[in-house]
Amino acid sequence: MPAAPHLDDEAMNFSPSPDDRRATFVEHLDELRRRIINSLFAVVVAAALGFIIEPTVYKFLAEPLLKQLPEGSKLVIRSAPEAFFLKFKISLIIGLIIAIPFVTMQLWGFLSPGLTPSERRAMRFVAPFSVFLFLFGAGMGYFTLPAAFKWFLTFLDDFAGAELYQDVAMLAMFVVKFMLAFGLGFQLPVVMMFLAKIGLATPEFMWRNWRQALVIIAFMGALLTPSGDAFSMVAIALPMGLLYFVSIGLVSRIHRQRMKRQQLQK
Repeated sequence: MPAAPHLDDEAMNFSPSPDDRRATFVEHLDELRRRIINSLFAVVVAAALGFIIEPTVYKFLAEPLLKQLPEGSKLVIRSAPEAFFLKFKISLIIGLIIAIPFVTMQLWGFLSPGLTPSERRAMRFVAPFSVFLFLFGAGMGYFTLPAAFKWFLTFLDDFAGAELYQDVAMLAMFVVKFMLAFGLGFQLPVVMMFLAKIGLATPEFMWRNWRQALVIIAFMGALLTPSGDAFSMVAIALPMGLLYFVSIGLVSRIHRQRMKRQQLQK
């Protein structure tokens, strides 16, 4: 019989040299730099488009308050440069929103090679659902704004002779933050589903700790609310609490599927 090939000690104890590791690290940094530059370029191009459509977007942002303004109220800009800087801010926000799909693809292209197959499957499942929930949450926040502004304006009567002069920049940024808060709050099912996909969340754990979860949700509602008022906190925390219990059903389904796969692999 032919002798088995002999492996010397050097071959058996092979490990990448420091130069090889340094080259790999430099390659990763170069790829990261390239993807960041591509993402920034996409944001700049999208922001240029946002600069053109900004008047339409501003009308959309101001509409919830305009419908509720009492007689004699005015929208004001406090200084000449403020109009330009507000237009620039809104254009940049528009650019970020438009560029999100491309930036997400760049981020996924950089991170996916380092993920396990299970984590990649989880991300492919979770990412589209996350986008849907964010848009749904932001939309719900926008349609909650008229009621929120109406509630705020009820306190105007407590100050006799006072008239409302609403700062335009503060109004636009408040609406953006309000919608963003709702969009982020509606990511709760996505977080729980991802944790379930990688085995870190179970329905039993979620049912056992639902009281603590509601306390955390109430704290998050207060943290996410741009104005810090009770109305906005409840408006965000209430749907988040409902979504927690919806998440238990989603996690239960994912957990059952995961257990079945583990049994088949045995």
